[in-house]
Amino acid sequence: MWIFQRIPIQFNKLSLVKHGYLHTTSLSKPSTAVNVVAYYYHQRRPMSRYFTAAAAAAATTSATRSQNTDSRSSTFLTKASLAAALVASVVGVAASSSLPKTDLDSSLETSSDDDTTTTILNWSGTHSVVLDNRAYWEPESIAEVEQVVQYCHKHGQPVRPVGSALSPNAIAFRRGGMMSMANLDDVVTVDTLSTPPTVTVQAGARISHVVEALRPYNLTLPNLASIAEQQMGGFVQVGAHGTGATIAPVDHYVTKLKLVTPAKGTLELSANAETEEERELFHLAKVGLGCLGVLVEVTMECIPAHRLVEHTFVLTRQQAKDQLDVLLKKHKHMRYMWIPFEDAVVCVTNDPEDKVAANIPRGKTHNTNDEERFQPLTDLLLELSKEYEEMPMTTATLYTKESIKGMGFGDLRDALLAFDPLNVEHVKRVNKAEAEFWRRSEGYQTKPSDQLLQFDCGGQVRQKNTIVMCHLR
Repeated sequence: MWIFQRIPIQFNKLSLVKHGYLHTTSLSKPSTAVNVVAYYYHQRRPMSRYFTAAAAAAATTSATRSQNTDSRSSTFLTKASLAAALVASVVGVAASSSLPKTDLDSSLETSSDDDTTTTILNWSGTHSVVLDNRAYWEPESIAEVEQVVQYCHKHGQPVRPVGSALSPNAIAFRRGGMMSMANLDDVVTVDTLSTPPTVTVQAGARISHVVEALRPYNLTLPNLASIAEQQMGGFVQVGAHGTGATIAPVDHYVTKLKLVTPAKGTLELSANAETEEERELFHLAKVGLGCLGVLVEVTMECIPAHRLVEHTFVLTRQQAKDQLDVLLKKHKHMRYMWIPFEDAVVCVTNDPEDKVAANIPRGKTHNTNDEERFQPLTDLLLELSKEYEEMPMTTATLYTKESIKGMGFGDLRDALLAFDPLNVEHVKRVNKAEAEFWRRSEGYQTKPSDQLLQFDCGGQVRQKNTIVMCHLR
């Protein structure tokens, strides 16, 4: 069966749900030293053997290097080795596969849909993986996650948690074993009495769902990435950053985690844990990339809901470089979108409405109406459709004035690029039309923060010759 990334519905026995995966993060702090060990995790065969090897290697490296490095480097290496050892203790060593099988073992081994394989496609369409259904799970409760993890640990079976498939590098894709978190999507509780308020959700809950659940409480999440379909587990585990030089990545706002591990069972971790080991593990697990176990529940701080005034404008590349520092310091949120082959950099700033000067427009002030804004893109789409219609044996999707009605910016851009995505001259035509679209889109608008910080950036990620999305911290 196929797993498609966009529409979370059930059809017959085929799960057409959102899947996602995790990607690498910064190695700039000792608290994220666990990511050094992540390499071994993603190269391992039986679960955990490489964690143990990594722990030993890191400890040896630390002991050797500390004699020849300054105190700061020595401290980092020591913490890295301790982190690796801690990883090994949590993940444990895979048990022998020769142990007697239980009823659960048999049910997990034989469970299957009508088809024998499952194909998972990532959000941007750059990677896919085909799994035997006996190595793919869709648990519907924490208890089922625990059962799967213990089964895999016992039999040396690799398993990777997968969320909404947003990352383009397929780090969670593994033919040997995967576990979708899509069915664990409950908003468990909203605590308005704590300071600050918090929300506890299961890892598979989508950002859009959590934001809507917070709206009646006049609360929202403290930081947001661009795509609302991301699941909370992946959102936290990859250290999503959003935009804004003064706003911390989302893991900074996590107060508690519930982690299902192979060796230590289900752990509830927080910064206020009783032991130093548990506190260190909490900081490692916040951006754990799924390496320490399967994140099933997360508690995060909330902030008061607020409205933002967004300003969209287009600069030249030189203007963008010259004004970068000023714009980052002046605005709470700032993002750039550079359009290759065009001397155009789209700038979008967002600031709290009560912090914006009274003379700045609050309503929607695009220089043209929506039909005129989209005209460069729609005209080119119709033009290309006509050109390709005249080509013999064309397999391109063709469009009419009727079929393009209701298409947004991301849909239009994807459709345009799809005609000939690796042809530089074609990409230049598309980018020229897009640059004109953004010039016609200059202006202000005011909306709730979640509606502006999560924007339509399109589905396809092209590796060259197209827009590069740059979220500036």
